[in-house]
Amino acid sequence: MKKKLILIFAVIALVAVLTTCFVACNKGYKWHSVGGGDATAAVESNGGYVVKQGNYLYMINGYAGSDEDNTFGKPVKQSIVRVELNADGTPNNDTAVVVVPKSIYNSSTKNGGFAIFGDWIYYVTNNYDKDKNGNESTTDSDFMRTKIDGSATQLIATIGSRSVEYLFTESRVWYFASNVLYYVDFSGMKNKGDITNGKGAVKGQLSDTISSVILNYDANKIYFTRSASSDSSMTYNELCSIDKNGANFKVLATLDTYLARGEKAIENQQKVFTFSLLGVKAEADGADTLYYTKSYKLNETKTAGLFMNKVAGEFKVADEKHLTTNSVTTLYPLGYSEGALAYDAQSVYCWYSGDNAGDPLQVTDGSKTVWFVRDGYAYYTAASSPTTLYKIAYKVAENTSIILEEGMKSDWLPLDGAGDNFYFFASNDNNYIHYINYLTFDKDAEDAASTMIGIYLDSEKPEEEE
Repeated sequence: MKKKLILIFAVIALVAVLTTCFVACNKGYKWHSVGGGDATAAVESNGGYVVKQGNYLYMINGYAGSDEDNTFGKPVKQSIVRVELNADGTPNNDTAVVVVPKSIYNSSTKNGGFAIFGDWIYYVTNNYDKDKNGNESTTDSDFMRTKIDGSATQLIATIGSRSVEYLFTESRVWYFASNVLYYVDFSGMKNKGDITNGKGAVKGQLSDTISSVILNYDANKIYFTRSASSDSSMTYNELCSIDKNGANFKVLATLDTYLARGEKAIENQQKVFTFSLLGVKAEADGADTLYYTKSYKLNETKTAGLFMNKVAGEFKVADEKHLTTNSVTTLYPLGYSEGALAYDAQSVYCWYSGDNAGDPLQVTDGSKTVWFVRDGYAYYTAASSPTTLYKIAYKVAENTSIILEEGMKSDWLPLDGAGDNFYFFASNDNNYIHYINYLTFDKDAEDAASTMIGIYLDSEKPEEEE
């Protein structure tokens, strides 16, 4: 497909003084302020590869994978680039500039992107520090933050993994590895200047018996399940929550949650459950709707199906809705009033409203992936190697239409949008970011093409078309 490209051929030297990659002896992350930014503006789509803050759009500048040369100041592809937005919400690529000259990477497909809170950009990047024998690390990652104008960079912590689930908040980063929920509290770090050694940050862990966790930027709290008993006669776990700042830990559901007064757990094991968390949807009233499966053991493990419950500090059994008896692992949460789009036994999306568990509405055919929902429409692609973006009115399973036909990289971070724009790594353009307005884009127009934004590497710059 012919591309309509808005090109910026920035000088890749980037007017930077490169620093050594050895953090321990680094005197600072030498870079230059690019000015601008709006720390007071609202933020949209934290956790992906495009984050909107006010009149600015920050993006991971293409996908390069695990880049071996990650010296501060050198990466351009997969760095964080910022552009200003025009009055109509479209990116003005003439303003594109590198703000974070590091390669943003984590192999987690759940939430491996970056986030912005106030005047800081938070991200994960591969660490290639050498050990005493001169061998570069092949497993470590750095949690870092950079000012939204590029004027300061700070190392928060280094961890021994490049694939963990993680969540940045305004005061700490949470990450989940080997059944342990860890955190690094950086509220004690200075709010200005470079920091190369994590000074002021404090590491800790919440629990080492966690089986499932929901780390979600849109949720009001963190939710997880943990093992609760070593008694072989009873099989259950506990559903728990904690504020994102680490306060107000609470056990929401446990051994006796579903038992009536006077009932004994050992005699009513069909009411004693093991939870597995699948999703969460923040509600306008400050509550969160949790999505989870439950199972119980009577001689053998039996699946009770998929459920949702609106949680506002307390877990009330009376508020629980049974969505389906299927053992579901794939779903898109719609909220307590609408239910969820979830796979059935044939891996086909159905709409489960909470009132139609026995007769759900089939929404898609075949194996698809729903990426986002707007104004009653679900936007989806084929589950693997997507080349077509569809939309469908999911409550009636009608009005299916094709929005875009173009190769999209979908095996890393979720496809998503900010404002009315849909952003994706274009697989037929070296995985640089392209976008369309998904409300107005006409794929059948003579000049229909997505628009590239960001900064090309000179070696990957396409030839200009006459």
